[in-house]
Amino acid sequence: MDRVLPGETPDQRPLHLAASTVGLNAVLALVYFAAAKLGLALAVVHPSASAVWPPTGIALAAFLLYGKRVWPGIAIGAFAANLTNAGTIATSLGIATGNTLEGLVGAWLVNRYAMGRQALTQAGDIFKFAGLAAGLSTILSATIGVTSLTLGGFADWKDFLDIWVTWWLGDAVGALVVAPPLLLWGSGPSPNLPRRPFEATCAVLLFVATAIAFFNGTGDPNAPVAWFWIPVVVWVSYSFGSRASATMVLVLSMLTVLGTTQGYGPFALPSRSVSLLLLQAFLGTVSVLAMTLSAVSASRLSLLANLGRARDELEARVRERTADLSRANEALSEEIYERSRLQKELLDAGEHERLRLGRDLHDDLGQLLTGIGFLSSAAEQKLLGQSRPEAKELKEIRNLVQEATTKARILSLGLTPVSLGEGGLDAALHELAEVTQRVFGVPCAVRRDRSGDITDLHAATNLYRIAQEAISNAVRHGGARRIEISLAVRPENVTLSVRDDGSGFSERAGSDGSSQHNGLGLSIMKYRADLLGGKLEIRTDSTGTTVTCITPGPATPPSA
Repeated sequence: MDRVLPGETPDQRPLHLAASTVGLNAVLALVYFAAAKLGLALAVVHPSASAVWPPTGIALAAFLLYGKRVWPGIAIGAFAANLTNAGTIATSLGIATGNTLEGLVGAWLVNRYAMGRQALTQAGDIFKFAGLAAGLSTILSATIGVTSLTLGGFADWKDFLDIWVTWWLGDAVGALVVAPPLLLWGSGPSPNLPRRPFEATCAVLLFVATAIAFFNGTGDPNAPVAWFWIPVVVWVSYSFGSRASATMVLVLSMLTVLGTTQGYGPFALPSRSVSLLLLQAFLGTVSVLAMTLSAVSASRLSLLANLGRARDELEARVRERTADLSRANEALSEEIYERSRLQKELLDAGEHERLRLGRDLHDDLGQLLTGIGFLSSAAEQKLLGQSRPEAKELKEIRNLVQEATTKARILSLGLTPVSLGEGGLDAALHELAEVTQRVFGVPCAVRRDRSGDITDLHAATNLYRIAQEAISNAVRHGGARRIEISLAVRPENVTLSVRDDGSGFSERAGSDGSSQHNGLGLSIMKYRADLLGGKLEIRTDSTGTTVTCITPGPATPPSA
């Protein structure tokens, strides 16, 4: 669809398109006419049959770039060139028809089978371009043109084949040499300057040196001067792309045609027609070689670029997936931490609720026992004053009440909450020491080795309960008057010691006849030490008793 130009209305579009088509055909007719005159100046076999025919490349490129609308310009230029050269209006019309059909058919074949204007980007399409546009479609122009000249009486039938071969070869090489640079430069934006100016300068200097050697060469076809162009063609085609190589081949063709016609170079033979035919064959070969190498190089660079982009995309995806995994890992860690925190809060809440109920029960029991003891003491005093035998029984009741009160105090020690907040185990042990002194009136000190901290809640809780049981045994059975708690946290182990000045643990026989140390309290301490993967030691001497629990370091998780 034609686009609307700025300030243009839809009704004005056909007028602008027609104007641009007329202008394009006018310019094309002039260019074709000039190129045809240049080619006809080199005609040797027949005035209308030149071995060098650039207009074929111009027509082919014009049809590929602008479509069928340029056929009038091609036809007018070809008719004018032949009419002003040799022949009649009829022969000029016949030749112009062949030249126009040659370009139309060649463009159609290239568009249909060789990717159209992109035919020079792939090596396979380049051979199709050479075979269809240069080899096949040019048969039309040569056949129609020579037939027109022969029927018009401007050529003899016995010379038909020689004229036809010269005509066909000139058109074929014109399509191979002239069409590629026009097609390449006209089908895309202008490229940037070469990124390797030093290499480009060296290539130009080598090209000039080869041209000088060519013009200084003799007219011997066996002389190797012409083949000096091959390394230059390979270098430029492989290093600087198709536009540079096609342009270089066009310049090379102009120089060699000029040199050969002036008698320079290996193609300057006595027979001028043979010289031009050999030269055109050489130029056609060089053109196909240059286009093929350029296409292979471009494909290689495109492949490398695609691989680079694929690598970059893969690296970007890997980074993206790594970031996603990292974020997912962080989210999972946060979720695990949050669940652990909630679980701890629920456990702490349950523990505190149990301890609160126990303390309330202890307070109520203590008040009840205090009241019973007070009443029994009063009754005892009253009955003793009356010398009644019931006083002895009341005394036994009062002793039982006192024992119950002592047991209630022991129970209150066990109901002391484990406060493992910001202060951790240190604060909990100091609180336990204060409760011991307040409830039993037994001084209790805490000594701490500050070489480390306990971060595991499970380990801290079990160590605290071991200290509770040891203090309870010291007060309940040992008659302790002073207690000291020691805690040492080191990288290799944790040591908790509870020392008192009482009589220590007594050994009594169990109901099954086995030896037991103060029953359930000692078993509980051993069980908690086993939970931590540690060991429990009890040492009693003349100065008192020491309960020691040694567990692995604070970084070691407890065994289940």
